[in-house]
Order: sequence, then structure tokens, then C-alpha cells
Amino acid sequence: MIEVQELRKSYGKTMAVDGLSFRVGAGEIVGLLGPNGAGKTTTMEILEGLRRPDGGTAIVLGRDVLKGLDPVRTRMGVVLQTGALLERAKVGELMKLYALMYPKPRDGKALLDRVGLTDKKDALVGGLSGGQKQRLAMALALTGDPDLLFLDEPTANLDPQGRALLWDMVRELVVEGRAQGRQKAALLTTHSMEEAQSLCTRVAIVDGGKLLAMDTPSALINAICPGAHITFETDMGETEAGDGEAGAADFARIEGFEAVEPWAGGRRVRLSGSRLEPMLASLMAAQAARGFAIGNLSVERNSLADVFLKLTGRELRDA
Repeated sequence: MIEVQELRKSYGKTMAVDGLSFRVGAGEIVGLLGPNGAGKTTTMEILEGLRRPDGGTAIVLGRDVLKGLDPVRTRMGVVLQTGALLERAKVGELMKLYALMYPKPRDGKALLDRVGLTDKKDALVGGLSGGQKQRLAMALALTGDPDLLFLDEPTANLDPQGRALLWDMVRELVVEGRAQGRQKAALLTTHSMEEAQSLCTRVAIVDGGKLLAMDTPSALINAICPGAHITFETDMGETEAGDGEAGAADFARIEGFEAVEPWAGGRRVRLSGSRLEPMLASLMAAQAARGFAIGNLSVERNSLADVFLKLTGRELRDA
């Protein structure tokens, strides 16, 4: 569906996309993750035919972007990061206008109902809230029943219900395409690790216009940041001197823990290690042998956010 090889784009002395290579296959939902200014939106705009690359190749639905995407544009749906909707048009009118652009459009009334905007069909687009505009943009992007859907920060203005709705609609597009024997895919950018981990079949982490890693979310976590954390309250750190560090040192001697972090005077402890199950077994065995208390225990596996921070660093950046 998309083939990108050594893609490059600069603005003056700033290299926005620097030799980026990746592919999106049929049936995939691929997410581009990266800090501000990583080149995600520039890459999307090149693939949408809105910007011309300086070098490399980008093939979209079998068409070279340098030759123009007009022959395949009706097979594409796009939700821009900053939408340019016709503010003075009515919602229903805009849906009808978009339908005229496609050979076999989907039912506009059904799409408006799906995104919860049926009661807004006679309202001006400019009077909608930010979240409503984003849901309308999604309905418009799906009007042509696209084979390839581009979404640039699609849930930035949405509440949890709106995010869940959009995720469902993206999944439905790809899954229903498979059921109908059609090849469909989606490419999105997002800053939401939850979104990338829940929605995407594969994730590409980019920084400085370069690809740092690409795989399924679980494979990235296992390869780059395996492990988990166990947090609980305990009386093990309560010594006569009130020294929580003494309790922490005792936990550090228990086999299977690679890091021990006490706080709250040693009454609360966070244990970290590469394998969760052996960590839990060691903790339970130590508790049975020594008789210390364990309360309010919680378990947290490493996530895509840990992978992201390890690869890109923790410093804040501006676009």
C-alpha cells in the first residue's frame, strides 16, 4: 500500500525527513511516533501528495508521488492535523459535496449517524466544537470508502468516547476490507502511546527525520524495554531509626530484582526487573519466609512509552 525508500525533505538548513524508509502492507494500521519536529507530519504530507520530496522514493497505492497521485486520489481518505473545513457550509451540505467527488460514495446519513452528528446536519460547520469538527473530518475521510486512510493526530481534540469511536472506525475499515476481499490499510501519526499500542499493528518510531525502530508494539517492548515494576506498601522498612534505606537494602538482596526504589520512609517500595513472573515468585517466597507485610500491590509492565523515551530521550522539544 505504501513503499518509502530513503525519503528526504529539508526546509532551508533543517532536515525534516532524513533518509526515511518503511512500508505499509495491506491489512495494516501503522503508527508514526516521534517527538515534536521529528518529521511525522512532513512525511504524511508527502505521502498525501501535498508536498514534494527532495529525494528518495515514495510509492502510494502503486503510484509514485513524484508523478502525482490524481489517478489514485479517490482511493485515499485523509484527516489532516489542522483541518480546513468549509466553515460557512452546513454539515449535511458538506457531506453531499464530498460524495460528489467519489465514484461509489458511502451513505452520508449513515456516516453522520456513526459519528454522532445526525442532529447537526443543518448546523454550520463553523459552529461545531473542536471534537465535533474532528468527527466530521473522519466522516468526510470515509465518504469514498478509501483503500488507504491517512490520519494526522486524529484524536487530538477528542474526548475518551470520541477516541474510542475513531479507533473502532479505523479497525472496521481495515477488517471489513479483508472480509470483502479488498486491500485496505491506515497510516497515522499520534503522540498517544495508548493509541499506538491499542490500535496499531505496527509502530515506527522516528526522530530527526530518521527511523529508529519499527515493529509490533509488543515486539518493540520485548526487544528494547522488557520488564515490569511491582509497587506495594510494606512494614519492612520500619526500623527503630526509621531508616527506609535499610528495608530497601533487604529487598535488593532478594534474587530477581534489578532495581529497588523506596519512598515514604521505606513504607512503599517499587521493585523492577526484566521478568515479571520470577519477580512475583521471589517476592512471595521472601514474604512467606520473613513475614513482612504487603499491601496495595500493583503490577505494571513496561509499555510503548518506555520504548519511546529510551529511543528518543526525555528532553522536551519544539517543532
